[in-house]
Amino acid sequence: MNFIKSVFKWFAALIVAYGLLFFLMVIILAGIAVSFEEQAVDVPDNSILVLELGFNLTDQPPEEDFARISEAALTGDFTDSLSLREVLEGLERAREDSRISGLLITGSLSMAASGGSLASLMEVRRGLEAFAEDKPVWAYLDGDSLRDVYLKSAATEVLANPYATLDFRGLRAEQLYLGDAFERVGIEVQVEAFEEYKSAAESLQKGRMSSAQREQLTDLLNDLWTSLVEDMAASRGLERSQLETVATTDILPMGQELVDYGFADELLNRGELIERLTEASAYDASEKTFQQVGFTDYVVSSAPFSMEAFAGGGSKVAIVYAEGGLVDGEGDRTVIGADRLVRDLRQLREDDSVKAIVLRVNSPGGSATGAFKVAREIMRTNAEKPVVASMGGMAASAGYMISAPCEEIVAEFSTITGSIGVVMMLANIEQMAQNLSVNFESVQTHPYAGTFSLGRSKTEEEMSQLRQIGAQFYDEFLTLVAESRDIERDRVREMARGRVWSGRKALELGLVDAQGGLVQAVQRAADLAGIGNDFTIEERPRARTLEEQLEELFSASLSRFTPGGGASGELLEAATEEWRRLALLNDPVGHYAVLPYTLKIR
Repeated sequence: MNFIKSVFKWFAALIVAYGLLFFLMVIILAGIAVSFEEQAVDVPDNSILVLELGFNLTDQPPEEDFARISEAALTGDFTDSLSLREVLEGLERAREDSRISGLLITGSLSMAASGGSLASLMEVRRGLEAFAEDKPVWAYLDGDSLRDVYLKSAATEVLANPYATLDFRGLRAEQLYLGDAFERVGIEVQVEAFEEYKSAAESLQKGRMSSAQREQLTDLLNDLWTSLVEDMAASRGLERSQLETVATTDILPMGQELVDYGFADELLNRGELIERLTEASAYDASEKTFQQVGFTDYVVSSAPFSMEAFAGGGSKVAIVYAEGGLVDGEGDRTVIGADRLVRDLRQLREDDSVKAIVLRVNSPGGSATGAFKVAREIMRTNAEKPVVASMGGMAASAGYMISAPCEEIVAEFSTITGSIGVVMMLANIEQMAQNLSVNFESVQTHPYAGTFSLGRSKTEEEMSQLRQIGAQFYDEFLTLVAESRDIERDRVREMARGRVWSGRKALELGLVDAQGGLVQAVQRAADLAGIGNDFTIEERPRARTLEEQLEELFSASLSRFTPGGGASGELLEAATEEWRRLALLNDPVGHYAVLPYTLKIR
């Protein structure tokens, strides 16, 4: 009995100690969070707004996480995050701000922090062009990439460091093929794709790129390249052929070559740049440089985004972000949960103050079952209020499936879309297990009970039945697009076959309705609802505040110590659930409308 009492005392002390430690951690994290909160920024007259490109550009509103804040506190390395809407509104507000005399674009996009899709960059670039209509915009080249110079070429004057380099080698799509390696180690992936261009699984089954995949990627890259080069040539007063020559002949142009090729107007070192900008603004004696304010500070410390150009009375336009792979179920902020998206759409449909909805899609696809759930909910919503799709960098496969039923689709020329098709992927490790002298032994009540086992290949009868399910999904996908887009079904079939299209080509084919970005889609939704410019914006999902995250963390931790909670079991369950979310491919019948997940375009 004394032993049992001692154990309980020890266990109680452990709980109290953990609780105290947790409260201490909450206080520390709260202190760190407060230290990173943006403070109001003073903007002196005649200031130049400095747009340092090294921030993380997101579609949906970003939220801070404790891991990132803690790491930043320890290392001093903190990357700002801004949503596309914040950037666009910040540029528009600064354009009308009498204290801001001009804009300087410097630095490089942080690709490790996503850096934004080409579609998002196109919309930002239009914002820069609009700013340049009223005020001077300077850009400074100094070790830039294609994406960097694409933005900077919108400036009224482009200056370059005498030792600056530019990576202007064109676009390349690269995909890792694992089929031969899988075969060598005894892993088999049985695939059924509808149709020949549906290449999402070929890298798992083959060792080489198929001719169909090579064809569609070549066409896609050429379309994306055309969009980028045409914009740059127009801004810089160049012929497209001049830029093509650079990409073809010079791996890394630098220094004076940047002026000779037309990328820059003049070479200036940083000291000379400061002198130039000081003449154009004012001198900051305390900092010994030109009068300036950082773009992220200016945006975050100003009034929250209200889309001032459109803001008004009680009517709302809701923006629903569908960003990431699409999974069947709830999902989280890193993936699109079909059930969560359906619930958001239903709530917004039933909200009388919401007059129109913009579905901002930035997704390579995912679960076909989940996508059909969302598509049906959009059809119901569209019957009561307009839903407009705004395609971001990628709205393909299941991403296109949930866009198709919208009343109108707005996309950038550089959007990757289409991929109307379905693929079935079934893996087994039977041969690998045999190589390792591991055996799968089983008993079952019915012949198909082991169909989805990893321990054996699927029989031809099983594949035949699964193939029929895939064909049905594909047939329903074609019908959905034909009816939603008012296109003959045979014509849809010609454009489908799993083929990927650029937004430019999709517009020609009738798969999208207009070229533009998020701002254009929002205004179009308002026009369809008949509310003009008289509305405010509501976002789903919205970013949680640090206080809400602390409260959630605190509540979750306390729940682990409730009677019967089973702390270790809950932790294991949470870890398992997180893995399931990241796994993405969770369709209940193993059929997916998804792009190749290993495809990288630089």
